[in-house]
Amino acid sequence: MKILQMHADFIEYRPVRKEIADAEDSRTEPVMMQDVLVLFTAVEEGDDKETVQMFVQELRSFSEKTGIKRILIYPFAHLSQNLAAPRDALFILKEMEEEARKTGFEVTRAPFGWNKEFQIKVKGHPLAEMSRSYVKGEKKQARVVRKKEPTQKELLSRMRKVEHTGLPETDHRVIGERLDLFSFYEPSPSMPYWHDKGLTIRNILIETIRKELKRRGYIEISTALLANVDLWKLSGHYEHYKENMFLTSLGNDEEVFGLKPMNCPSTILYYMSRRWSYRDLPLRIADFDMLFRKELSGVVSGLFRVKSFTQDDAHIFCTEEQVENELKELIDLVDYFYKIFSLDYSAKVSTMPEEHLGTEEQWERATNVLINSLREKGIEPVIKEKEGAFYGPKIDFDVRDSMGREWQCATIQLDYQLPERFELKYIGKDGQEHRPVIIHRVIYGSIERFLGILLEHYQGKLPVWLSPVQVSVIPVSERYNDYARKIYERLLSKNVRAEVLLEQGTLNSKIRDSQLKKIPFSVIVGAREAETGRISVRERGGRQRNDIDLDLFTEEIAEMERKFM
Repeated sequence: MKILQMHADFIEYRPVRKEIADAEDSRTEPVMMQDVLVLFTAVEEGDDKETVQMFVQELRSFSEKTGIKRILIYPFAHLSQNLAAPRDALFILKEMEEEARKTGFEVTRAPFGWNKEFQIKVKGHPLAEMSRSYVKGEKKQARVVRKKEPTQKELLSRMRKVEHTGLPETDHRVIGERLDLFSFYEPSPSMPYWHDKGLTIRNILIETIRKELKRRGYIEISTALLANVDLWKLSGHYEHYKENMFLTSLGNDEEVFGLKPMNCPSTILYYMSRRWSYRDLPLRIADFDMLFRKELSGVVSGLFRVKSFTQDDAHIFCTEEQVENELKELIDLVDYFYKIFSLDYSAKVSTMPEEHLGTEEQWERATNVLINSLREKGIEPVIKEKEGAFYGPKIDFDVRDSMGREWQCATIQLDYQLPERFELKYIGKDGQEHRPVIIHRVIYGSIERFLGILLEHYQGKLPVWLSPVQVSVIPVSERYNDYARKIYERLLSKNVRAEVLLEQGTLNSKIRDSQLKKIPFSVIVGAREAETGRISVRERGGRQRNDIDLDLFTEEIAEMERKFM
């Protein structure tokens, strides 16, 4: 059995038509559920009551940590290629429903055997999205099967590029392919291959926030991508993320290692590398390392959900008294960056769940600090009762793009659990050891996902400062190729990202090519420009300017960049 588990603010689904002859009878009106744990479920061959008991046991354990009691069992065959027969699958789904209800859950089950359309909004806490596999019985001795080594031709056939067909023109995957930004290949499923232009955008996003963090007193570290799983067992992540981790062993021993799915435990090891005083706090630590998480093939979606990604991650170690000021500075940071991209946003505060660490007084104070910090910045938050992480309350920020869609991006979380688990300390003014508080935060979130959002937000027409190619130099004919090359080289010397189109073709076709690539400026050079040493500029929106001084033009671009970088 495979399950994709999502804690949702809401899900709305509607049975559209029967997919198989054995489909259940069902009404076709839309069903709307709020604050629900959605279990996208694929029943596989061999699943039986023992598998159901394993599922219910883990569901009970998860509920004890989060307080979740409302669940939706949603048949979702796309998660597996080893599906049980329809009649067997329906039997298991009904058993899951009955056993979960006996355990005290409020259970709804979406109809089996139907094509359904749905929309879902997933919460932003660390346990909101997980995948699970349930296999009954003990592991059997592996049978050695010697497979014939594939031929070179067979290997070559497996190097295929993943094609994105049937998608709307507004989809970031279509835009990304048209602009030559990234691609996906079968040997590395759901792991983007960044092309030169796409990597340029990604690096600009990282450098933009990196420079701002330096101005705000952050240090930056990088830690090992591979670590013994004992690290995540100590942090508590292993229990919840094991199925989402890429695991391996080193050498002939049985020690298990994992590619890191999050930065928190590794950053804590850095904190533990020396003794800290209250004078060193707040300690703001940024980390842009790549992370790796297994995702089931049925849920990956271009850059929005990938298996290798980078976060603009940071962890702030501070005293209890410093929390309020740090929160206000983080809210300012969120506001600063979202205004850069013309993204409106709203905020939610999630409060203490039933199962939690720390005292109620500590939670009440921390939650009030979150709410008051937002209100002092003129932001009235939506309060999500009992939806905080078990280690502390949090703020989630939803951004609204140019098409009116909302995306949960930035998160600020107060953490009282990991400092306890790792026995973190600092020396206070009184000379005694004290426990710090950790604030986890991201602004972009996943850089990959944020870039995908921007591509759809701007429909490929990125701002000048973010465009991978800012200027396309176009000679009106081959006679002026030398002058076009000279202009191109001068643009490069002024740190302008430029290209020059010297190949054969008409002037109109080259201008059209530049427009299709969403390049902000086309510099057109011919007899008059070569004679005067000046340029003509055609803007992406169609405006034409003639007899322009090149140095003034490059300064104009530099000024656009200085506003943001």
